[in-house]
Amino acid sequence: MSVYGHVAIGAALGSLTPHPAAALALGMLAHVPADLVSHRDFSRWAELFMAAAALILYTWLGDFKLTVALGAVGGALPDVENLIRLRAGAGARKFFPSHSDAFKHGDARPAWDVLVQLGVAAITAAWVVWAPAFW
Repeated sequence: MSVYGHVAIGAALGSLTPHPAAALALGMLAHVPADLVSHRDFSRWAELFMAAAALILYTWLGDFKLTVALGAVGGALPDVENLIRLRAGAGARKFFPSHSDAFKHGDARPAWDVLVQLGVAAITAAWVVWAPAFW
């Protein structure tokens, strides 16, 4: 999943709890299953732009609730190690479980990838806007 997808899923999960630490943890935990989804990574700058835009969007959609923002940050936080590895070199150790070479990422077919990412964006945006009304 692209960083945008991780931010979106983390924001949606963060909207489920009133506890900031739980929101951050939920976002981070959701990173692993989201990495199972077929995806391709974009350029570093595209990923950073999309992540920042998603963080702003989902925080706004979530009425600026701290738990929505922290869930979003938690979703993206594991990918910080990818940025660090870019600076340190390809041989740098990976720490997050779904980033290891033993973890199988799906084959990213362009049409499938775009549909999945758009679906995640639509579902999580709707969740962040409407789900809190049910709690």
